[in-house]
Amino acid sequence: MLIAALVAFSAGATGAWVYAGTSGRMGVESGPGAWRTSKGTGDASAGLVQRATVARQGLWALPQSEVIYFRAITDDEGVALSNRCTYEIARQEDPPTRWWSVTLYRNLFWVDNDLDRYSWTSTNLIREDDGGYRIILSKDSQPGNWLPMGEEDGGFSLIFRNYQPDPSIALDPKSAPLPAIRRVSCD
Repeated sequence: MLIAALVAFSAGATGAWVYAGTSGRMGVESGPGAWRTSKGTGDASAGLVQRATVARQGLWALPQSEVIYFRAITDDEGVALSNRCTYEIARQEDPPTRWWSVTLYRNLFWVDNDLDRYSWTSTNLIREDDGGYRIILSKDSQPGNWLPMGEEDGGFSLIFRNYQPDPSIALDPKSAPLPAIRRVSCD
């Protein structure tokens, strides 16, 4: 009886872990271009699956009044992000937030690189003459705001965090003024 209970518990825990790790299971996701967010991330009112997913993939997630998290796993054309390609993330103006950051992840962890560069923020990147910004994602060294993708083959994801966002972003995530993710070239 005890063995059966342990087996059942293990199977249930494993199933929950796998279920929480699959994308698109947190309810309705929306956002502009390739960026997606789920309402309720970091909120105590979120459902069990969403809370389990956040616990597995987004430790210490804050409520949307503090941060709105947008995730991208494709470029704006819907093609999966890969370190075999070079990408440009660009926008003319900042979103209506106090501060923002964009971070590169592979398998839920920062991508190891010699620069120890894992993200760019609204306060540390080099601005264009018109005030806009341009970030280049590539495994090969690039001038300017380069975000290294590392040498390990495979896909990755980007997280764009909007800290202390204007309420309009939470009300209509699809209209959030986030940067485009444009594929520049591929090997």
